[in-house]
Formats: sequence, C-alpha cells, structure tokens
Amino acid sequence: MPDIFWFRKDLRTVDNKGFAEFINKISDSSKFALIYIKNKDSFKYFGEKRISFLIECLDELRSELGSLGLTLNILEGKSSEVFEKIIKEHKEVSVYCNEQVEPYCLGRDERVKKLITDSGGSFYKFTDTTIFNLGEIKNGEAKQYKVYTPFKNQCLARLTHGHYRKISVDLNLLQKENQIKIKAKTYDTGKNYAKLTISEFLKGGRKEALKLLKDFYEIGIINYTEKRNFPSVKGTSLLSAHIHFGTVSIRECLRTAYVKLGKASKGKEDIQKWINELFWREFYYNITFHNPKILYQSFNREYDNLKWNYDEDNFENWCKGKTGYPIVDAGMRQLNQEGWMHNRVRMITAMFLTKDLFIDWRYGEKYFADNLIDLDLSSNNGGWQWSASTGVDAQPYFRIFNPYLQSKKFDKNGAYIKKYVPELKNVPEEFIHEPNLMSVMEQKMYEVIIGKDYPQPVVEHSKAREEVIKNFKEAIRKN
Repeated sequence: MPDIFWFRKDLRTVDNKGFAEFINKISDSSKFALIYIKNKDSFKYFGEKRISFLIECLDELRSELGSLGLTLNILEGKSSEVFEKIIKEHKEVSVYCNEQVEPYCLGRDERVKKLITDSGGSFYKFTDTTIFNLGEIKNGEAKQYKVYTPFKNQCLARLTHGHYRKISVDLNLLQKENQIKIKAKTYDTGKNYAKLTISEFLKGGRKEALKLLKDFYEIGIINYTEKRNFPSVKGTSLLSAHIHFGTVSIRECLRTAYVKLGKASKGKEDIQKWINELFWREFYYNITFHNPKILYQSFNREYDNLKWNYDEDNFENWCKGKTGYPIVDAGMRQLNQEGWMHNRVRMITAMFLTKDLFIDWRYGEKYFADNLIDLDLSSNNGGWQWSASTGVDAQPYFRIFNPYLQSKKFDKNGAYIKKYVPELKNVPEEFIHEPNLMSVMEQKMYEVIIGKDYPQPVVEHSKAREEVIKNFKEAIRKN
C-alpha cells in the first residue's frame, strides 16, 4: 500500500507534524509519493499576488526536495478527482496530511477520506497549524470561549514546552528509489507564475520566512509594543503570510519568542505581547471551528437585522483609496499595491467601511480576501466582524474609530500617508490628516487641489457616527 504525504498549508520539510509522522511510519521498502494539489476552483478568492507567493513557496520546496532526489508532485484539479485517479492507478493508499480548519476544507477532507477508506486505504490528519487541538481549549462549563482574554489566559496556563518543541524530520529516511509515479495532471508553476501580478513587498519561500523571523528575533521583538501600531515603521514581524502558508510553523514562532524571553534583559513585556498576538490567531481558528456559519452570517445573530447602507460609489472609492480620508486611502492603496496592509490600518479601514460608510462587513471581508497575500479566513473574518461589532467582542457597537484621530496618533507626521498618497506629498503635518481644511491659497501652495487632485471626504464622520449608532439600536430593538 503506497503512502502519500499531501502538503497543504505546511510548505516546509522542517518542524512539520504530519510530515514527521509520515516519514517515521514508512519503512525502507515503502512506496511513497509527495503531492500538492492546486485547484483554482477551490480558491474562493483569487488574489494574484497571493497565488504568486504560493508558487514561490512551492518552487522552493520542490527545489529542496529535488536536491535529495525527491519529487514534489504539484497536481492540478479538484482534490477528490485527483485522488480518484491515484486510487484507480495504485488501488489502496495511505494518505497523511495536516488539519485545516476552514469549513470548506473540512468538507473536502471528508470527501477525500471516504474515497480513500472505501477503497481500503487509510487517511490520517495531524494538528500542525495551531498550538492546541481545535476545540481543546474550553471554559469551565466545557464550552467555547467567546472572549479572547480568558481564552488566551487558559492557553498560557496550559502551555508547556512540549506544545512548541521542535519536531524532528529526517529526510534521509525517504528512499528516492521507492517513489511512485503520479500520472494526474500537473500544475505548471512556471507558466502560471508568468501570468500573475507579483508583490515587490512580500516574497514566498522558507528562506525568506527564516530571514524575517531572525530579523524580528534580533531587533523587532523587544520593541514590539512601542512600534507595532505605527505603519510607517517596521514594527511587526511581517510573518503572517509565511505562517499562513506554513513556510514557518506556529511552533517555531512561539519557540523563538520563548527563547528570546529566556535570554532578554529588557523587552520581556514586548515579547509576551507578541506571544499574546499569536494566540489571537488560535482564538479565531477556534471560533471558526465552533461556528462555521460565521462565513456568511454575523457571530452575534441579532445584528443580522442591520439594514446596511450599500452605496456602490462609496464602496468603489473605498476600494481604490479615494475616500478623502488620507489614512484610509493610504491603507487601501498599500493593499492594492503590495498585497499587504499594516494591522492598525486594517482596523481603521475596516471600521471606516462598516461604521462611517455603513457598508456590510462581508463586502470588505471579500475585498481583503481578494487582495491580501496573508489571507487567513478565520483571522480575516474575525477582524472584520470585530470592526463591524457583529462578532465575538466584549466591546459594544458604539466603539467607532475616528479616522482623523487614529491618523494623528499613529502617523503623526504623515510619513505613511505620503508614501501611498503621493498627491499629498507636499502637504505639511498641520493639514496632512485633514487636507480638506486647507484654504484655496494653501492648496495651491502645496500643489493639491481638493476635489480635483485629491477627493473631498465622502462622508462627514460625526454625522456618520450618529447614524450608525441609531441603526444598531434599531436592530437590537427589533430583535
């Protein structure tokens, strides 16, 4: 019975739980294959920069395995159809892979598992993308946590070194002569990569992931609390896309943080802050696991009664970064150009869409999903529902960011704004956050005519705030 390892969001050979189990199981005489299945139809969202990042990861992994005489079969098609072909050719097979939390992935895995087991084979899944097993962390009533802080505290209380120890993998145990051929259609990474828009900001592959992790370990992590909220500086790890695609494991990140914590003479609170942020991801994964319907409905169901004010022009202006609010526009343009956006600005832009424009969070969630390289369904959904006040959140609906105050606080001199909104490059700090306040003479002086070179604000924040609070109250009243 041939053994197959199915790479998914774990594109590395090192510290890979499922891959280690696969290697330790097979004997010297075992026939095996290493596969990745690329099905464009399985991508609910099509971000070209994200797919180009994925291809970079796959090519590096294939090259690493190839140097040892091992073949990574990158196959094209629906997973169930690919396995049907494999079963037809090789009869019984044992498939190893790491668990994925997304509801559509769980459904896909159940279909594949049935195909495999009905034919006499075996299907094994392992926990690799989270520290704890999904659903393992529960409150005193054996129910899910709906608030982050007690969830995080429970995780930290139960955390041991064993949860993030390095999982050893010996690739030499794979005898290259025992590989089986897979005749399913292959996915041409080179041909497809050439057709895609790539990001000049984020590069795929484990080598890049390790470089970012090393830089953050040496410099960034001990200044994390101070710098993480300022989009004009490199204050975060920039590892989100690599964690998502698995070029670096969540255990490696946590292990690196604890090693630093043990050695650091200063910055211990900063290190702990980053550890806490890693558990936000764990929290949202568990929320998705327990509540798969949040993909299309509010976690807080009473807000499904909200009568969102969808305005096509306003949504288009938000997408293009032409709202007349510089910090919002800078964020959206960064997203469009680089396939990434600073987390503080993600919150600002998301809250602007849902609160100032009062447009349904699902539109914004999808736009982020279409364009983010580091798209993580659970974190993206969690972040959007947090901003819209429809999700798991201890704070009520009247938490509404003032985009001007956010801008002044986190981009005081406008460095971030000027990088992505060049129309405002000559505008001084006095007006950079609200350029519409400039006089006609000042606009001419700084070479930007508001309403021509840069738009007037599409809404008035104070009025929008009053309206959104009224709409939330109405939804609650009708519930």
